[in-house]
Amino acid sequence: MQLQPKFLIPRQSSKRSDSQPGDGRVVEASEGQYRALFDRYPHPTWVIDRATLRFLAVNDAALDRYGYSREEFLSMSYPDIHLAEEAREVRQKLGQYAPSRGASHARQKVKSGSMVRVHLVWRPVPFNRIPAILMIAEPPPRSVRRLLQETEEGRNRLEALSRRLVELQETERSEIARELHDEIGQLLTGLKLMLASGAGRESRENGASAGQSAERKEMAAIVNELIGRLRDLSMNLRPPMLDQIGLVPTLQWHFERYTTRTKVRVLFKDSIQGSRFPEDVEIAAFRIIQEALTNVARHAAVEEAQVEVEADQGSLKLLIEDKGQGFDPRTAVFGRFAGIIGMQERAHLVGGNLTLESAIAGGTRIAVALPLRNPEEWSGEPNL
Repeated sequence: MQLQPKFLIPRQSSKRSDSQPGDGRVVEASEGQYRALFDRYPHPTWVIDRATLRFLAVNDAALDRYGYSREEFLSMSYPDIHLAEEAREVRQKLGQYAPSRGASHARQKVKSGSMVRVHLVWRPVPFNRIPAILMIAEPPPRSVRRLLQETEEGRNRLEALSRRLVELQETERSEIARELHDEIGQLLTGLKLMLASGAGRESRENGASAGQSAERKEMAAIVNELIGRLRDLSMNLRPPMLDQIGLVPTLQWHFERYTTRTKVRVLFKDSIQGSRFPEDVEIAAFRIIQEALTNVARHAAVEEAQVEVEADQGSLKLLIEDKGQGFDPRTAVFGRFAGIIGMQERAHLVGGNLTLESAIAGGTRIAVALPLRNPEEWSGEPNL
């Protein structure tokens, strides 16, 4: 139930110390006028608790514009109408600037999930004797709207280009992996068979010298090593089992190879065994985990890492964590920073988000949520 807005109206000073009989009615009338102005104001308006940032009061325009009921608004806090990755910054800024009047531009989220651009103005007010913030969300000025629209269009074009580049990258990786396996792999296998056949023929006809036999064995060993490296390279480029049997079996296969190569154990926990997801979501999940574990091996200086994968009807969730030496995300070197940006971009392009927490000597934790747009997009049955 919404509290009745009760803005404390300062009384005008008077030289007379005795109160007048009508003072209480004047104050009540003033408060009634403020309530009416608040409720009927044409732009979304809120009263927010300065300490907790919870909504204390909302007007009808806010209900219409944002799609929430009054009860829903009053169960939320102000950062809830911002993107999850921006909520922390919103809390910090509001805590810093709320004690005084201010204005800024912002992107906010309505109940449907779409974003709106607003021009915010606020001022501190007392509300039912609680230190509060009165905030109004106005349409941006025309020049600002035009600039924001151009920025949004540019962002959309860049996002479309990024998505296309990722698609092309995955297609190219698949083609290169297939060519390495089918073409070069077969040539090396043929060379190996020729070496074995030549050695057998020499042995039957005249016998090979010890030097020749050793040389052929060395050549065969080199060819075997090349075949093994080629197989690894092909699988790293695009594991075919990701398309064939799904995310979890591919991750388990990757963890085994990763541990063999890096000596870092992976403690894996999942609740989706046998489930299949949209192709773009599975690829994004695999690439993010792959890149995160690469960073663990390069920088964390640990003997084990943890990976968790779970899903509900709304999203596929990933958690990659290590207890290593950590780092300061604000001063990350370019190689690591580029890897982080790549993971964030992978998540963003399928509509998800990635949060990273790390501190020097405090380990690193990466949490990812990749949305499943429809409940039927995942099930316990393989997608055939």
